[in-house]
Formats: sequence, C-alpha cells, structure tokens
Amino acid sequence: MFRNKKILLLLLFCNIWLSCNAKFKLQHIVEHVNRANVSWEAGINHFSTSNYKNIVGTWGHQQNDKMIDIIGHKEDNHDANGFNGFPENFDARNHWFECVSISHIWNQGNCAADWAISVTSAINDRICVKSKKNITAFYSPQKVLSCCDDCGDGCNGGYSGAAWNYWTKRGLVTGGDYGSNEGCQPWLIPPCNHTVLDERRTSYMCGKYKSETPKCNLNCYNPNYSKPFLKDISKGVRIERYCPGMIRKELMKHGPTTAIMRVYEDFLTYRSGVYRHVTGKLLGQITVKVIGWGVYRGVQYWLAANSWGTSWGDKGFFKIRRGYNDCLFEDYFISGTPIL
Repeated sequence: MFRNKKILLLLLFCNIWLSCNAKFKLQHIVEHVNRANVSWEAGINHFSTSNYKNIVGTWGHQQNDKMIDIIGHKEDNHDANGFNGFPENFDARNHWFECVSISHIWNQGNCAADWAISVTSAINDRICVKSKKNITAFYSPQKVLSCCDDCGDGCNGGYSGAAWNYWTKRGLVTGGDYGSNEGCQPWLIPPCNHTVLDERRTSYMCGKYKSETPKCNLNCYNPNYSKPFLKDISKGVRIERYCPGMIRKELMKHGPTTAIMRVYEDFLTYRSGVYRHVTGKLLGQITVKVIGWGVYRGVQYWLAANSWGTSWGDKGFFKIRRGYNDCLFEDYFISGTPIL
C-alpha cells in the first residue's frame, strides 16, 4: 500500500511538473509573439504539449481524396494578387445572418474531432444557404465521427476529405450541442474550456479527461425528437477541391467551405488579429471552416471558425494571413452541394 501511495504521489508530481513546464513554455511563446511586431496578439491558454493531441485531429490526405474534382490550378492564384472581382471584405455571418449555424462555434471537448465538426458545420451552412434560409436546423457531427469507417479513428483523428465524401454516400442527421436535446443526434462529447480561467465552472479544463469515441448509432437517440432517422438524413453531391483563386467566388455564392492547416504551438495562444506562424514546433493539422475574408490594418486575411469553443481565440473565430499560404492554409479548400 505504501508503494502504491508513492507511485501515486510520483505521478501527481510529474503531472504538476509537466503542466507548469508547459505553461512556462507557452508564456515564453506569448512574450515572443507580442514583441515580434506582428499583426496578431497572443495570450495564455490552457494548452500544453501533453494534451494537444486531444484537439489536433486532421490526418494527411487519403488516396480517395484524388476522386475529389480540383477546380482551377494551384498556381492560378488570382486571390493572392488581389483579383478585383470581389469585395474587399466578406463575412458569411453578416451576408446570411438568418443562417444561425454560420455563427455557431462547436466545442469538440477532449476529442480530436475537428475533421468531422468543421466539415459538418460547413455542410450545415450550405444547406441553409441553398434552402434560401428556410432550413435552419443544426446538423450533428456525431454520425460522421462515430459511423464513418473510412474517415479515420473518431476522437483519435481522421480525414476531412473522407468526411465530405461520407456525406454524399451516407448523409448527415440533425443534432445540436452536447446536452441540448436538439435534433436527431445531439453531440455526445462533453465540452471543455480552452483557457486557463473558467470562473463560472461551466466546463472542465481541456486535457484533464480523454474522451472515447461514442459507438455508431443509426437511430435518433434524442427522445424529444419525433422525426424518423431515415427521413432526417441529408445528402450532398459534387465534392470539389478549390484553388485559392476560385474559392472566394464559391464561398460568396454558396456558403462556407473547409480548409486544412498546420498547427504550431503559437497558434494555441492566438487571441486576436491576423495570425501567421512566428515560433513554436509543429503539432499536427486541423480542419477549420472558412467563412470569409478581409483586410485588417493593411494585411489581407481569411476568416475562419475553429471548433475549440468560444473561450479560445476571438470567441472561437480567427483570422489568418491570406496570399502567403501560411500553415499551408490555401492548399486544401473543399466544398460540396446539398441535395434538398
């Protein structure tokens, strides 16, 4: 028993040491960024190198991603050169303000589900836009996360291109946030807080627990939802990959799309402004939802939604420099067309 107590104390000491070491490192990154005279501001968040794997979940590109049609050519980068056929600023939240899903920020909790959430969220927005704002229900990432065998490994990560393809074959069903009792399949992963302080104690700190992937369920498990599962399914067609020179037209006409980006340690400290990588090691990739573009203090940017909750970044949103392919953000824009 004494031996077990010693082991527990040692583990506790190690966890405290790792946490303090991670916060010290992030504090150093924050100071570095805020002294670097760049267009964004950093701040202390709860992330550490011991828990980032729970939230950075997009894998590389699959072989079947080659089946996605490429619109335009990568080198035909009119967008970076300031193509004058578009407004200087565009924000889908304002353009289609009745589509509440565009402004919604998901909280993936301790589950590396960005690849499923961002794709589902973009599809949700496109369904609303194509329906001329008549369909405003939330669509749940839960079915994609738990049931798409070709997409990856659920909360351990996956392929966003495969998630788009899954929509065309198996479809999505409705569902709101964790505990919302909205739609057919509400999100099942508890939210967590991505900042150091959570004075209201409305969510636990990220990294404290690790979420397992919920089992696939091909039924509406929300007892308050009366619509049958099969009649709730929505599918899409024509999954297409866009170059930077074409994506703005697609976004402005049909709604948000997704992008894949590399995540470095300094991105974990993002608070506001136009992000570009300054310092810190590469942690992996995430998929985000692209909702617009603009210019901030002379710097062109993409406007995007993350899935780390509203306590991270600019209430869950962020800007990233446009025209320089920072973090390979401009390599992999994907969209699709809903079937109504």
